[in-house]
Amino acid sequence: MNATGRLQRFKAAIQKTGVNFFVEVPARVSSSMRSFAHSGRIRVAGQLNQTPMQGTLVPVSGGRHRLFVNGGTRSAAKVGLGDVVSIELRPTKPNEVVAPEDLTAGLYRVPGALDAFNAQPVSRRRELIRYVDDARTRQSRERRIAKTADHILGKEAPRAERLAAIRERPLWTCPRCGNQFVNKNGFHSCRRWSLDEAFKGRPAFVRELFQHVRALIETCGPVRMVPYRDRVGFMVRVRFAGATPKRDCLEIGFWLPHRIASERFHKVETIYPNAHIHVLRIRQPEELDSEVVGWIKEAYAVGCQQHLLQSG
Repeated sequence: MNATGRLQRFKAAIQKTGVNFFVEVPARVSSSMRSFAHSGRIRVAGQLNQTPMQGTLVPVSGGRHRLFVNGGTRSAAKVGLGDVVSIELRPTKPNEVVAPEDLTAGLYRVPGALDAFNAQPVSRRRELIRYVDDARTRQSRERRIAKTADHILGKEAPRAERLAAIRERPLWTCPRCGNQFVNKNGFHSCRRWSLDEAFKGRPAFVRELFQHVRALIETCGPVRMVPYRDRVGFMVRVRFAGATPKRDCLEIGFWLPHRIASERFHKVETIYPNAHIHVLRIRQPEELDSEVVGWIKEAYAVGCQQHLLQSG
């Protein structure tokens, strides 16, 4: 690694708050890295039980920090709640990016890939590293490294002359149920569900929240609403958003071509370098503010496959 700060080692037990797993960072480690803090947070790179990881030390009371550990890292390291893990970390500067050694080595083996990676903006490099770190097995991590190389070299992106044809190609209609999909014979269930079934057993205020979300989505343009047994999807050419009723909230998710760092999200799942599912939990209509509206509009553009223009 070429990180600027000194390597710090410690052991800690994996704990959990809400849906998030974390380890408590010793006071001595927080103190040693304080000069790297930006708004109290410290970016770090290192290993957990010899599994590469990137992260941010989040400040808590008493000048100490927590390090949150994502599902990919936990799975790859084969650890869970209560396990004591060995951690090695170096602090990095706010605009410094330290790529894991296996990612650097994998990109180096593909002509031009490492240079293309290093030429990406800081935020984009971090996004790609997070995509690799979210892998849950070593084999999956290797596949993601290969996909990252293809992605930054544009190998999987459609050629410009094919792009318009892809976006304007008629949708395939299932002859059994009438549902439409971008790809012929797309996997799906032909059963038809209703909104009443999707919201069965859920409080009335959750259904009301859904109507607010539905109205916001429909202001973006033409959209198809597809109810399922326990959720509702929204599609244009592809599905770009969905709503899942819970007992105490409405969970809404949307597909964005880049990952957004916001504490408002319940979780963010990276499924491809340019596909990130962002999930919010809404409990009051007032939470559907201008920021959420902006995210929904961006997701709607993905539903129209406009994101292909960015990758082509």
